[in-house]
Amino acid sequence: MVANPLGSKIREDILESMLKIDLGFKTMDDFDFEGKIVLLRTDMNLPLDPKTNMPIDLTRMKVLAETTLTELLVRGARVVILTHQGRPGDADFTTTDLHAKILTKMLKTKVFYVPDVYGPKAIEAIKKVREGAYRILMLENVRTDPEEMIKRTGEDHSISKQVQTLSMLCDIYVNDAFAAAHRANASLTGYPYVLPSCAGRVMEWEVRAITWLLQYSEKPRLYIVGGAKLDDAISICKHLGETSKADWIFTCGLIGNLYLKAAGYNLGEINEKFLERKGGFLLMESAKEVLNNYGDKIFMPSDLAVETPKGERVEVPLSALPINMPIKDIGQSSCEIAEDLINKARTIIVSGPPGVYEEEQFSIGTKRIFKAIAFSDAFSLAGGGHTVAALNLTGYAKYFSHISTGGGALIEMLMEKELPAIEALRKNHKKSS
Repeated sequence: MVANPLGSKIREDILESMLKIDLGFKTMDDFDFEGKIVLLRTDMNLPLDPKTNMPIDLTRMKVLAETTLTELLVRGARVVILTHQGRPGDADFTTTDLHAKILTKMLKTKVFYVPDVYGPKAIEAIKKVREGAYRILMLENVRTDPEEMIKRTGEDHSISKQVQTLSMLCDIYVNDAFAAAHRANASLTGYPYVLPSCAGRVMEWEVRAITWLLQYSEKPRLYIVGGAKLDDAISICKHLGETSKADWIFTCGLIGNLYLKAAGYNLGEINEKFLERKGGFLLMESAKEVLNNYGDKIFMPSDLAVETPKGERVEVPLSALPINMPIKDIGQSSCEIAEDLINKARTIIVSGPPGVYEEEQFSIGTKRIFKAIAFSDAFSLAGGGHTVAALNLTGYAKYFSHISTGGGALIEMLMEKELPAIEALRKNHKKSS
């Protein structure tokens, strides 16, 4: 049994409690991988710089390389990797050739790339894996398969051409793509119906940590909800209010601005236009409903940091609204409110950074909140691509109890929804041997 690879600041008794959780699916401990061809589904979907098309953050790939992939190699497996990058039609939808090159450097072992998912080139390359010519093979972006993202049940996906072809060439299926586990895609839900299957180490420990948090974590519980994914943030706030899972919800980032608008504040033309572009006005009634029903639990920013025409940071109280300068961070007063809640909390969940952390002058809120959590005694969990990138940038990631690789998957699991990829593993775990 491998200890939680996704966090370091965690008490021994909590680790022991996590190990006792019945996952309902098999893990890598249940298999002998010596000499086996493993089909490994990962989520190495990288955030790419639109100017250079190079990755901004490698956290998901690094965690996978250090845990599941390394363990499979040590235990004698030969690995065929399925992953995705972007969505068809999006700017970041590209090949996985880059992923193979980065993994080669990380593992110090050659990762061969083939520009094919399950066609003749892929079949020939997998045969070479079986013959021992390749130790690790990276297949093409699985979302180039037109059937991959069609909404079907796992059982229906199991008879797709992709699943039928690759399952005949591999021995064991390992799903380590927690960040995509909320997607009912062919490569995530079809294989457990036709191959002996288990969760990889990342998937395993994501489920252990989040299940433990939902079932056993101590109160009071503080949720810090920031960033710019408004629909997810509204959904989680509503769920937390309905279920009383949270004692306090501190809102910041664009979601904080949305709640300020819902509470009746005029943010200024430039900020309201940005909020509208991000879909905020479509969610306004939902935000008002959350405030009306659970407003006693929700804390909004008490001051804001804006960018002047000269690019300087200026902090303004809410009484200064409306203001026609872009809001890019919370102010010192808001940080103090958050720090007071952090010091009282026994469990802290962070989804989304408080400000535009990439810009030094607007990273103050992010740094102060992360530092307060790092020095608290609470169990702390953080997730979402921008949250993790901000944690790495500030250097506080190693002080959190659990760093989740998931964004949407984390939100849905915190809302106690069954994730399709996990459901497929659970439904078929008795078939695996």
